[in-house]
Amino acid sequence: MNESIFRHQLFLGYVSKINVHNVTIHIPSSTNLNNFFHQGERFHGGTINGYIVIEGENRGFIGKVISSEIPEKERLELSSIAFKRDDFHPLLQAEILSVFDYRDVNFNKSIVDFPNVGSKVYMASNQFIEHYAKGIELQSYSLKTNNFASLISPNSNSDLELSFQALFSRHAAIIGSTGSGKSWTTSNLISNLLENNQKVVLIDPTGEYRKLANEYSADKNKIILGESHILSYKNLKLQDLFHLLKPAPSAQAPKLREAVRSLKLLKKFEDKLVNLASPEKNYIVTRGSNIKTIIKEGKERDAYLKILNDNINEVSVDNSDFDIRGLADQVQQECVWPTGRYSDNHLFGGADESTLGHCSTLITRIESLVNDQFYNQIFDFTQTKNFDKDLVKALREYLEENSYEGELFYIDVSKVPFSFEMREVVVDIIGQLLLNTAREGRFKEDPVTVFADEAHQFMNKSVTTDNEVLTLEAFESIAKEGRKYGLFLCITTQLPRDIPIGILSQIGTFVTHRLINQRDKEIVMHSLPFSNRDIINYLPALGQGEAIISSNELKDVLFARITRPRIEPDSNTPVYSDTVTQLINEENIE
Repeated sequence: MNESIFRHQLFLGYVSKINVHNVTIHIPSSTNLNNFFHQGERFHGGTINGYIVIEGENRGFIGKVISSEIPEKERLELSSIAFKRDDFHPLLQAEILSVFDYRDVNFNKSIVDFPNVGSKVYMASNQFIEHYAKGIELQSYSLKTNNFASLISPNSNSDLELSFQALFSRHAAIIGSTGSGKSWTTSNLISNLLENNQKVVLIDPTGEYRKLANEYSADKNKIILGESHILSYKNLKLQDLFHLLKPAPSAQAPKLREAVRSLKLLKKFEDKLVNLASPEKNYIVTRGSNIKTIIKEGKERDAYLKILNDNINEVSVDNSDFDIRGLADQVQQECVWPTGRYSDNHLFGGADESTLGHCSTLITRIESLVNDQFYNQIFDFTQTKNFDKDLVKALREYLEENSYEGELFYIDVSKVPFSFEMREVVVDIIGQLLLNTAREGRFKEDPVTVFADEAHQFMNKSVTTDNEVLTLEAFESIAKEGRKYGLFLCITTQLPRDIPIGILSQIGTFVTHRLINQRDKEIVMHSLPFSNRDIINYLPALGQGEAIISSNELKDVLFARITRPRIEPDSNTPVYSDTVTQLINEENIE
């Protein structure tokens, strides 16, 4: 093996200087840097990002060229004639990537082993680079990508296939500016997971991955929220309802909780309330389209509280399974004094005008919410849509059944408006369901990978009420807890600076495409080992589909060219057209 690695035809020069981060290589003749072919393989020594191997006494080293220059004393003699006539002695700077044992050629990072001054340096063959790429992971796993990427190197086209464990087990982020190729990477990785019979949930805020869904999703697992499916409000937790209605904590929040509890009691135990015959116990009033509420003013208190307390566990279930059309009226009915005056203390009191005044804005918000066209399109407050086409119901079935391996669960939220933080709340609800299912231990044997495209749209978001800020934290909780349950997260974003630090700090793999913004580059820099910090200087120059891959599970940072996916997302920028101008000109000619 040594002979095939250290061929004299590939000799470059000698190590002349060593420090902690890189080595200097003295090239005895500039002809060693000439372009040539050897055994059908093209070599060009000294090119930036070209791989080199160093022959140590007991162990070998693989490195990458990071700079090239001519010594200062020889620069004084530079001229076009001198370049043709004289021989120069260039100096190369190379970063040591890994050290390898001559016996088994396994690669390891080391802060102890360095080559000696005078060690011979050779250009790395394509075969050796491929061997390096195959051993780049800290631990070997059998389930790997196929046709994912190739290493970027002047004299190598080595394939780069990484295990899903290395990519996703500590969560992943695909970062890059518009048009840099992050959608290609996302589509490629999703296809790879599905072709290996893995479960994948994709949250698509733009609809650009619909072709992928057409290929890998059954109709019942292809969700276009607000068009093909709803997210029934009955599946909302009380916290979700609070996010939508934004009650003030002083008077509004307690009355909203009481109103929800009353309407749940009415739905589940209406017969018990009706069977109480006396006028003081006639609690139910019906208005409009069979919309029922509980009226308390002047009604017997003890009988009502007995029914409530006897069934408190059932009405305290954390969902919204009640008729929300009566919620505004029910909040108003809750604004009464707890008891009547004097001899009437066994009854609920009269209207509490002060509390009702405090709740007036909440009542208005509820009425606006329930009657809003866009909210009804998503949450079906008016209960006119098909409940069988419910996102939560479909997602639960997908997550709990073992028959959906290799099938994509696709959620298109492009039709969910941004107004009133509706999109953020919807995606947070999806995140809560994923995490709660994971906590039940369902993904221990069959992990689920969640892709959140354009994650900056709905992460690091909050809902502002009159008096407080409620943070939407489902995906931050997934980032912190999901790994131990088998729920892995992959976010895609062009604005990493808008992603919460609580999520970024949990991400182990970064696939970084072209970035220009300085703050975004600094975020990537802090994710890299110290010795690789200069890599961020490459970020603005990366071409479409080119990326820097760094991971806690890899021995080194890699420059890669992502393979064009078989199913391309619809992410092309519209092109200016002169069709209208041509039509106008034709009309003028006529």
